[in-house]
Amino acid sequence: MDRLVDKSLTARRFAPDAGSRPVPSRARTVVVGGGIMGASTAYHLAVNGDDDVLLLERNVIGSGTTWHAAGLAASVRTTPPLTELAGYGIATYKRLQADSGVDVSFNQCGSISLARSRGRLDELRYAAAVAEQMGRPAELIDAEEVVRRFPLAVSDNLLGGLHHAEDGHVNPGHVALAFAKLAYEAGALVRENVSVTQITCHRGAVTGVDTAVGHIECERVVVASGLWSRELMARSGATLPLYAAEHVHVRTGPVEGAHAGLPILRDLDGYLYVRHEAGRLLVGAFEPNGLPRSLAEIGTSGFMEFPANWDHFAPIRRTAEERVPILRSAGYKRFLNAPEAFTPDGHFCLGESADLRNLFVGAGFNSQGIIYGPGAGRALAEWMIGGGPTFDSSAVDVQRFAKVQNNQRYLRARTTEALGRLYAMHWPNLQPVTARDVRRSPLHHRLIDANACFGERVGWERADWYAEPLASAAYEYSYGKQNWFDNVRREHEAARTGVALFDLSSFTKVEVAGADALDILQHMCTADVDLKVGRVKYTLMLNGNGGIELDGTVVRLGEDRFWVITPAAAQTKTLAMLKHLTRGRGAAAFDATSAYATIAVMGPRSRELMTRVSADGWSNEEHAYGHAREVEVGDGTALALRISFVGELGYELYVPSDQAVNVYDAIVSAGTDLGLRHAGYLALDSLRSEKGFRHLGHDIGPHDDPYEAGLGFTISKRKAADFSGRSALAARTSRSKRTVFVALRDPDVVFVHDETIFCNGLPVGRVTSGSYGYTIGRACGIGVIDADTPEAGDFHIDCGGVCVPADVSARPFYDPDNQRLRG
Repeated sequence: MDRLVDKSLTARRFAPDAGSRPVPSRARTVVVGGGIMGASTAYHLAVNGDDDVLLLERNVIGSGTTWHAAGLAASVRTTPPLTELAGYGIATYKRLQADSGVDVSFNQCGSISLARSRGRLDELRYAAAVAEQMGRPAELIDAEEVVRRFPLAVSDNLLGGLHHAEDGHVNPGHVALAFAKLAYEAGALVRENVSVTQITCHRGAVTGVDTAVGHIECERVVVASGLWSRELMARSGATLPLYAAEHVHVRTGPVEGAHAGLPILRDLDGYLYVRHEAGRLLVGAFEPNGLPRSLAEIGTSGFMEFPANWDHFAPIRRTAEERVPILRSAGYKRFLNAPEAFTPDGHFCLGESADLRNLFVGAGFNSQGIIYGPGAGRALAEWMIGGGPTFDSSAVDVQRFAKVQNNQRYLRARTTEALGRLYAMHWPNLQPVTARDVRRSPLHHRLIDANACFGERVGWERADWYAEPLASAAYEYSYGKQNWFDNVRREHEAARTGVALFDLSSFTKVEVAGADALDILQHMCTADVDLKVGRVKYTLMLNGNGGIELDGTVVRLGEDRFWVITPAAAQTKTLAMLKHLTRGRGAAAFDATSAYATIAVMGPRSRELMTRVSADGWSNEEHAYGHAREVEVGDGTALALRISFVGELGYELYVPSDQAVNVYDAIVSAGTDLGLRHAGYLALDSLRSEKGFRHLGHDIGPHDDPYEAGLGFTISKRKAADFSGRSALAARTSRSKRTVFVALRDPDVVFVHDETIFCNGLPVGRVTSGSYGYTIGRACGIGVIDADTPEAGDFHIDCGGVCVPADVSARPFYDPDNQRLRG
């Protein structure tokens, strides 16, 4: 089985006690799973100071999923944080054999990603810009150069490619062995053929693991069991949304011209890759119609394979043979078809479970475990030891999913699409097509009638934008201005000059009630939330390192009753944080998200509209900015908050779900002659970008300092309560970054993501989020730059390889003094 792990080569080669010595009855940390992620995590824990690590593998080290990986290692991913993790993997593979003495066969041959379409070429241009920002070599090449570097390919229908010189491939099973060996040498214990059957817990925290050979007491557990991780966690009531699918690669017989110097060829539009292997070619598939597999179909074998399925592989085979014609005559000698785990959004899962304290996860790598294993293992170890992530973990935090996304029917449907999403076009605003209509607002059918185009977020169907009557409400993707551009402009203008209605029902709404409610929230929030009843306060919630885990709004509804309102994607994290803080205290947290619709009425004519549908008064004196109260609307009631994420006069109405349609109908009917327009999340993003409001998960996250994010105003210096992260912030004597507001001078260019900001010709930062500012007539957003960057410099922003002149400001471009909010 050349290139795959030798099944007889186990940890006993370097650890004589790996399979024969007794299993200890106690360890500080138990790592479950001896694939690349588990072995990497064990090693990085050991070398970072955890001197009591036990690595358990049900079969042998390197089995499970790792052994049958194709071993591809990439230096650049779609975002800077993921590129940071991947880059650490490349650096590690360069030295791993020398450090461990295990032959990992790292071949740094480079790779070429191909573009057959203009859209794909745009994607590669943005990938090249991310590479440059992160200091990774990347070169856009034409079709002729592709063939020069990979002579077995033809240039038919090619527009070009992107060459990554640092990429390569390794022997994946031997990489796991190397990490396990290094972990052992650093003091970790390694035990093979020990099956973990249960994670034990008490009062919401891990206490140990049950195994086939007895119970092991421990303080924390890492689940790195690949596609079996979901089942193991479920036995203890913890959720982990991942599901297995068949993943195929085939190997030819000897091929003339196949040699170790050939770069990996990624034909992304063909959903395939080709690489050299021992004088042969290996062809792998990420087909768009994946074949999901349940655990019942997989079992627990450490080296499980499915039967060859040449019929399913046939379309990929044809495409591969068109691109590399010699494959037609080479003959195929091996068809490897084995299971790998996929998540609903294509990113892996890392961090502490929302369901059990001290239960950590590193799983669901979507066929990218070799790319991320070294970096993710290091990041998880640092997270566990340091009390918080040391990188921007927003995209991979295991708590980003909603509980409903753990549903097996949902996961099986999504996995048919998830396999191919790795190589599919990564369009801006790209929406999944499977597992839809799972979570719907009470107003969903009314929004359909209004011709909404829906997007999906943590299972919610949300109106992204609205098409004109009788027009198609569907995305047409591109890297420039998409087909919704003018529709969103009209929605944006309605919020700025008239009145717009947003359905924001997916907002997370948690009620905290009880005698200790105030004390709990004071220790959770950076702001002083000892408010008068009816007051509203924006606040942050930090981790122990002072990073921003959550931002949201706290509303005091009574002496011992509060609401905490956070973004939709933060529902699981918000609940986990509050349930942990209320455990054993005189308060409880209740998820009220689905009990209330959220109807936002925004714009300078919103007050006029509300007076038409409510008998309550709506003047500044009767309902001031930053206040909440119960009101009548139509035939129903609502909790009305006078706040706004769009930067205009407006009201968020929290309406019991059973009354939502009635209240909505009353508002729409009364607003007709006021020019009321429905508006979606793209308009919301446009409006908040223009106003400079931060977006959790993009502009702020668990590795971001509140002061560097420009949110120091949320941190109370007067309250006595010692909130999480307070001491970490106080210990910092300097800060290296600052948040700014950016706007392009060319009105025809739009932002995509993570564009590099240049000042006086030098890179100084990046755009963290952006949209199109229709009021100011150009793309705008938020960025982070080096703290010592001159304010009066000559600024440009790299938009997919084109440097566009830009304005960079310390103040938002729209209403910097917040006058319109208070009008």
